[in-house]
This record gives sequence, C-alpha cells and structure tokens, in this order.
Amino acid sequence: MSRRVYLGLVESDLAEVARSTTVPAALAFGVTDAERTARPAEDEEDLEFEAMCEALDAAGSRRRTKSERRVVASADVPSAQDGQGWSVVLPGTVALEDVVSFHVEESEGTSAGEGYDDLLWYDVTELADLVTHQG
Repeated sequence: MSRRVYLGLVESDLAEVARSTTVPAALAFGVTDAERTARPAEDEEDLEFEAMCEALDAAGSRRRTKSERRVVASADVPSAQDGQGWSVVLPGTVALEDVVSFHVEESEGTSAGEGYDDLLWYDVTELADLVTHQG
C-alpha cells in the first residue's frame, strides 16, 4: 500500500527533476500518526492539506532568489516512516513515476504561512511545460 507524501521544492528544482526523473526527498511531509491523533476532529482531506502546507513552508529554504516560487510535489510512495510533527522519512529520492501532481504558488516570493489557498495544480505530465515556463 502506498502513502501520499508532499515534497517541498522551488521552481529552479524542476529542471533537475525532469532531467533525473527523481525528486529530492529531504523536505518530505505527510499525515503522521501523531498529527492524526492530535487532530481527531479533522478529516483526512484536511490533514492532507495541512501536510502540503508544511511542505510549502519548508520549500522556502530552497529558494535561490527571494522571488522564486515554491512548489510542492505530491507523490504516492511505497514506504515512508513518520518523523517529527508532519515530517516523514523516505528511504531515498522519489521516482518521478510516483509523483501525481505539482502545486505551484501563484504569487512570487510568498512568505511561510501564506499562499496556501492560491496554489496552481499541474498534473505530473505537465512537468516539461512547467520547466519551459518557469520564472
């Protein structure tokens, strides 16, 4: 059974993702048992959204310029272990074939805690278009 995880990236990472067909797993987040237990009233969709927001906030540390857009890659991976909070530990990089979508912030340079409701959704098959049109 696979598990949905969210990987924090930035626009400039996308060309390397397309070239290598892998996604770095350093900033991986997901719904952990601890977070699920801490929020018993929230449904799975709300918990998944929170995990994606964590990945988006963490992606800011990868920016090469202040205005670079943050990106979240959503992937279904075969294995992941719970880390602290929303973080998950993956055994290595994530294969592009496990990615289902990319979520790109609409505005440039958005700060942590902002931009959650303005994410643009792209199917994984649109990666080449994202690389061509970035910036």
